[in-house]
Formats: sequence, structure tokens, C-alpha cells
Amino acid sequence: MSESAPAGALVDWTTRVLVRTGLGADEAATVADSLVFADLRGVSTHGVLRLPTYVERLRAGGINVRSRPSVVSDAGALVVVDADAGPGASTGATAADLAVARARVYGIGCVIARNANHFGASAYFTNRIADAGMVGIAACNTEPVMCAPFGGAPVLGTNPIAVAVPAPYDRRPQLDMATTVTSQGRLIMAQRAGEDIPLGWAVDGDGRATTSAAAGLEGALLPVGGPKGFGLAFAVDALLAVGGAGTSPDVLALSGDPATPQRLGHLFIAVRADVVAPLDDYRARIDALVAAVHASGGELDVPAPLVPGEPEAVDVPLPTSLTGAPAPVPPTLAEQGGPT
Repeated sequence: MSESAPAGALVDWTTRVLVRTGLGADEAATVADSLVFADLRGVSTHGVLRLPTYVERLRAGGINVRSRPSVVSDAGALVVVDADAGPGASTGATAADLAVARARVYGIGCVIARNANHFGASAYFTNRIADAGMVGIAACNTEPVMCAPFGGAPVLGTNPIAVAVPAPYDRRPQLDMATTVTSQGRLIMAQRAGEDIPLGWAVDGDGRATTSAAAGLEGALLPVGGPKGFGLAFAVDALLAVGGAGTSPDVLALSGDPATPQRLGHLFIAVRADVVAPLDDYRARIDALVAAVHASGGELDVPAPLVPGEPEAVDVPLPTSLTGAPAPVPPTLAEQGGPT
């Protein structure tokens, strides 16, 4: 897929801005890619909108401009990495690539990163893994913004979960969802625009339903599906805690003190899709599943059913760096012989 001029120019400009803050060129390019990726998928809450906050945190020290992620525990298919408070997108890409490297050896690779920062759109990493011919799974936690069912005070993060399958990007089923009804970024955007939010997105500081974005930001987001979404968010925290990552109550908000790292956790899982049959056979089964969903609409005059990821699919080509093979894993993390 070729690179569009506007997207490529935005990646280049964003990279230069980040380099001016002191970030290394490779790390800056990855962060820029991740932001533009989100914008091209229509997820502007995780796009270049975040750049001023990243720059502020880079300058203040909350994001380490000279981070050196390292392996702190190595169990073969399961690796724990200390992200050294680096930019979440670049340390996340390194960890996702390590998951791919381990999956090539063991069939599955799971990397948990602790001491990490905001990494943007989760789908950026699952697509990176899917481009390597594997099923990609990613999750992370955030500061507490979600209340428990029947609760009022925020206690868990939005704790997003993403999955992508190794099919061609333009027809790749993929899930990328917050475990809250919506992301906190959408409330921020509504507040800036002076717009109300739908009832059922959030509660105010007293636990009452609200349509005020400002009140929702002072209160808490609601879990998607009530106790089901809350349970998924709790499960994300429980998985990240295996690697020693802070759970939601321990995580600092992205909008918090810019001089203090967020200390959140990232999870990346790569699963080989060719362990029992060639990859093309796997893709054929996924294509058949997609076709079954599309054909399940019945006779009603309504849009055809879609699979996860189709609503975000756009015709704007992605930067070529997002559609090729993952970048090489730094030797300090890629060594199969043991921790570094």
C-alpha cells in the first residue's frame, strides 16, 4: 500500500517536532507513525491531538527521552520488560516485536511491559503483529476513570483490548475497544467543543448520570456492558500485575504531573496462525467467517452486518511503515539465550 502525501507529510512533521524535544529519530518516527495511524482510522482521540501532551511530558521528564527498555524476567514464551518510562508507542513497538520473535520459536509469545507510558491506539501494535503473519493481541491499563457497577468513584482504567488477525490490511478483521462505554478522549473533545455527551457515557462526581462532559470528567466513565466491561477491565489489570506493572489505582493520569512517569502496563501477545495448517488456510477460514457475518442480515432494510474493524476501515492509504514487516528487535531484547 503506497503512502499518501498528506499522511506522509504529517508523519514527517510530527517526527521533527518530537526530535526537537530530544527524542531519538527512530523512537520519534514510531511515535509519529502511531499517532497518524490513529487519525487515519478515524480515532482522532488517540491521534496527533495527543502530540502537545507528549511534548510537554518529554520536556518535563515524565517520558524518558533516552529510555533503554530491558528484559527483567525471561521464561521463554513469557517475557517481562521494563520500559524505562520511555515513549509508550516506541517501547510498545519494541515489546510487540519481541512477542513476534518469541512466537516464531515457541508458537506464542507474550510480553508484559511495566514502568511504561501512554502508547496511543492499541490497534497500532496488533496490526504490527498481524503484519508479521500472526494473531496479535494487545492490552494496557490507564489511570482510574471507570466506576464499578453501582459505584460512583473511579477505580479502574479504560483498559483497552485489541485483537487483529493476519489477513491483508484492507480486509483485516480487528477489534480495538475500551472497556468503558467510550474513551476519556471523547469526553475531552466534547468539553472543548462545548457539546453534551450521550446519557449513559458517564456519571458525575456524585455518581449520578450526566450529559455534561465536564461533569463526566470530574466523575467517572461507565463500563461497557455493565459488569461485563468492568470484569474485562479488572482482568487486564490482573494480567499486567503478573509482570509487576502498576494496576489502575497506581497509574498516573496522562494529564497529571508531566515530570512523573505514568507507571502503567502493556501486554502484547503474538500467536502463530500456521501451527496446524498453512497461513492461507487460516485466512480462508477467517474469510468464510466474515462472509457468514455479512450474509446474516435477514430481510430488513438495514445496513449489512459488519465484522469488528470494518466501521474504522478507510480508503486513505497508511504510511508504508505501518504496512510492512515490523522493525528489527534491538539485540538487547531479541536474544533468545536469556535476560539482559
